[in-house]
Amino acid sequence: MLLTIRLLGSPALEREGVAIPLPRTRKALLLLATLALHAGRGVDRKLLAETLWPESDPVTGASSLRQALAILRKTLGAAADCLAMDGNQAIRLEPERAYCDVIAFDDALRRGDIDAAKALYTGPFLEGFTDDWVLAEREKREREFLRLTQEPAPSKLPAFLTPFLGRKTELDRVRALLGRDGIRLVSVLGMGGLGKTRLAIEVLTSSPEATLLDLTILPPNAQAPRLWQMLAETLELATLTEAAVCEALREREAILLFDNAEHVLRAASQVVHAVLSRCPRVKALVTSREPLQLPGEVLFRLSPLSDEDSQALFAQKAELALPGIELPESAVRSVCRKLEGLPLALELAAAHLRSMPVEELETRLADRFRLLRSGQRHADRHQTLQATLDGSWEQLCPQEKSLLSALSVLVGSWPRSLAQAVAFSPGTEEIEVLESLTRLVDASWLQVSSGRYSLLETLREYLVPRQRPEDRERLVALAEETIPWRAGESETVWLARLDTLRDSLVVALGYAAPENALTLAAELVDFFVYRGRLAEGEEIFAKLLPQATPDHPARARALFGWAMLLQGQDRPEEADVLLVESEAICKAQGQDALRARVVSQRGISARNLGDLLSAHALFLRAYELARKVPNTSTGTPLLRLALVEHDLGNLDAARTHLEEVVRICDAPDRETTLAVALAKLGAVERDAGRLALAAERFEAALELHRALGYHIERGNTALALGSLRADAGHLPEAHILWEEAHAAFESARSAEGMARVRNLVLPPSPQ
Repeated sequence: MLLTIRLLGSPALEREGVAIPLPRTRKALLLLATLALHAGRGVDRKLLAETLWPESDPVTGASSLRQALAILRKTLGAAADCLAMDGNQAIRLEPERAYCDVIAFDDALRRGDIDAAKALYTGPFLEGFTDDWVLAEREKREREFLRLTQEPAPSKLPAFLTPFLGRKTELDRVRALLGRDGIRLVSVLGMGGLGKTRLAIEVLTSSPEATLLDLTILPPNAQAPRLWQMLAETLELATLTEAAVCEALREREAILLFDNAEHVLRAASQVVHAVLSRCPRVKALVTSREPLQLPGEVLFRLSPLSDEDSQALFAQKAELALPGIELPESAVRSVCRKLEGLPLALELAAAHLRSMPVEELETRLADRFRLLRSGQRHADRHQTLQATLDGSWEQLCPQEKSLLSALSVLVGSWPRSLAQAVAFSPGTEEIEVLESLTRLVDASWLQVSSGRYSLLETLREYLVPRQRPEDRERLVALAEETIPWRAGESETVWLARLDTLRDSLVVALGYAAPENALTLAAELVDFFVYRGRLAEGEEIFAKLLPQATPDHPARARALFGWAMLLQGQDRPEEADVLLVESEAICKAQGQDALRARVVSQRGISARNLGDLLSAHALFLRAYELARKVPNTSTGTPLLRLALVEHDLGNLDAARTHLEEVVRICDAPDRETTLAVALAKLGAVERDAGRLALAAERFEAALELHRALGYHIERGNTALALGSLRADAGHLPEAHILWEEAHAAFESARSAEGMARVRNLVLPPSPQ
């Protein structure tokens, strides 16, 4: 079924040559346009959601995307088979089943076929739409069309010995900004070695009116007169003054590229402001580690390279270092991931392939600052990664250096409140915190996205030697305050509080004293389980337990926690060894409440090994132990008894136990047990043929698992409910639930769970 998509001028759709109505929502049409521009390539769902719903949070954006996709499929009808799923993470428009005038137009431009391009260009791209990305795509095509029909003038910009790779989106966006009326100053910002200069020159390479000023030749803090002189010399003026420059540029159309302005920021700001104020046809493109802070300045923050572009650049530089080299794809991916898409780091690393295999290079990146040094005779100013970052560091004032060293104890991303807790004095006003963090964002040290801040791991490693003891002590103190479960607290609130620290929890354990670290780790077990961080938690216990004394007060609980993490990775025999030791300690020390939990967990190992009778006996013993301990819930062992009864086909007994669990666990601090019990009740009712009641139980459980963020159980429940919907003939709902299940298993790092979703026989969703 051939679909024709017309996006030049007024949008239109045809199926087998017959016009069909456009989707009933503009977002569904924009979704189709986005997929058409990337025809033949899978487009990540997260990228689609961020592009089409930039103001929405990830969950809302994903939901909106699912709705738009459903509307689009319904619109296309029999032609919906042109939309393919790349796994569950990407959507692809099949080019052999769909024709798009924009793609044909782009091909004509690439071939230089002016007649074909003119015939196809029936109007602006998506005429009537004003979304930012639409405007950028529209301006790009208009500019390329004009360029094709005009005689190009020779460029005055420097040439490079290697081709420019990747950054297509960034190139198009900066060119669109410079081409837009009303924008006369664009600053490309980013840390050193990110490729700002190369990008800026590539942006202007076809602009004969472009002039480059390499500011790196100026001494730090050079004054404005020196910069005016440099500009006059570059323009080949006889008089090297401000007045002469402004007079020469007053009536000219020109683009001035001020490259690497960070060390002469004040002078560059003065000169750029004066030129733009007095020369109305001049535009300026600036590369810097921080903005000029001028009115009308548009900031374009350059991010590290994408995974695909990183690997392409590394391969290009490897071929130059050792022609004909063949690189294992997995090793290349690992190197690029460790170097975080930093072009300078990738280039310096690739040069070492002359003297070592890529596998050794990957290992040596543990000490990246010693390794990544340039051996090129004609290398530019970025001789080493260390020197590049040293230059940025020296631009900071003492207060900013102190703040960065304190923030470097945090890993991953973190909210402003966490930054305030670990890096600012008590009582610091929130506006002062915001201003300080914004300053570090402007200086290209911090990144910010959706209200959360982060440091590239390369920058964090650079800062670790500059940490002070008090920086680490504050993080440990915060962890000691955050981790413990407070009396009467709901599981949702506890998990949300730990999520503020997220990856920094593990760092805090590494900084804590050994006798304290094991206690904190033992209290984190449920967090690791709910968030699917099983292998990470196991690594922590494997490191901490051998360091602890046999009589450590948290030893029994730590063994119990380690066993839970092993069970979650389908290693019941190893888990049971730890549980036997834990039970012995509990019995000797009179830890009866923990002992009940340990015995119950031993039942899980037996069940996982298929020994249902032993599992039943252990769960029953755990239930009896829990009943004898004051203020101890019997919900978990009773829930597990129900699981075994279900396994044995005793549906009535399983239902009785589960209904009792629901009754006794209806409290905020037992939400997880309640959610699991409801899901298991759904399975029992499903097997009993009471499908409407089963759906109600699954829906209630899924709502709780969503709130808790218990990824593995959320995936199991969404998968079960989706299958129930599919059996009832409600395929659209089933597809949505299966997509949710896959996302939950992915968050839980459960390859087995994701495989279960993929192995379903998914009929085409009849939207």
